[in-house]
Amino acid sequence: MRRCAALFAALIVAAVSLGARADDGVPNVIAIVVQDQAALRAAPRDAAQQQAQLWQGDALEIRGERLDYVQVYDHRRERAGFVLASQVRRVSLAPSDAPELLAVLRFLRDQPGAEALGIAYAAAYLRAAPAAAINAEPFDALGQMADRLASRASMRQGKSNDAALAAHLEVVAAYGVRLTSFERAGRMQLCYDGDAFARVLATPAASAEQRAHAALALTKHECVDPAMPALDRRRVDEARADLLDRVVVVALPPTLKN
Repeated sequence: MRRCAALFAALIVAAVSLGARADDGVPNVIAIVVQDQAALRAAPRDAAQQQAQLWQGDALEIRGERLDYVQVYDHRRERAGFVLASQVRRVSLAPSDAPELLAVLRFLRDQPGAEALGIAYAAAYLRAAPAAAINAEPFDALGQMADRLASRASMRQGKSNDAALAAHLEVVAAYGVRLTSFERAGRMQLCYDGDAFARVLATPAASAEQRAHAALALTKHECVDPAMPALDRRRVDEARADLLDRVVVVALPPTLKN
């Protein structure tokens, strides 16, 4: 059970290690929450006590079905319960279903507000796909969504979005997505640490556009700590300039060239 919980909590980490794909305790089918504020209830009925509030992207172990509910176990919160079947999607982690997961990932990649859900599908795809089939695309998508979520969390938004944003940050953290924070101009700036983008740059077959996405994300001015000592800042700036110089601009669309 402990091993299964660890893999649920860090599907991305387990997937990108590309280790042996023998039976490792992860179920072939999991449930991914697709609606915010979904209730995890103590019994399969609307009037049952709420055990926890679930958010899009949460991954759950399926343990059965009761009426219109799915019986699940939430490893992140270490709680069992029931959730409405309409609020989750059953996701197969079988290699044969990896193309379907990739198709959903492509759709969610460019959907603002769906970053946590998209990262959950990226994790599921990386877990399901055979090692030889994994290229730069899922890492590019994962990086773009993590970067966009960090930017959204750093912007001034209405308080009505605070709870959802905070919950989405916790969801992606459970998948191994790391965000750093520091103070800039009297407010906190959140930045994605760029691990997925580094994997894109390390993939020989990555396209020019994917490499440009990675280079731009890894060299964002707003993600350089203003409190950094001058010598360290100079080294960082030189590394940023070198990374941008290696981008093949000719092959890029106009939106990225600028």
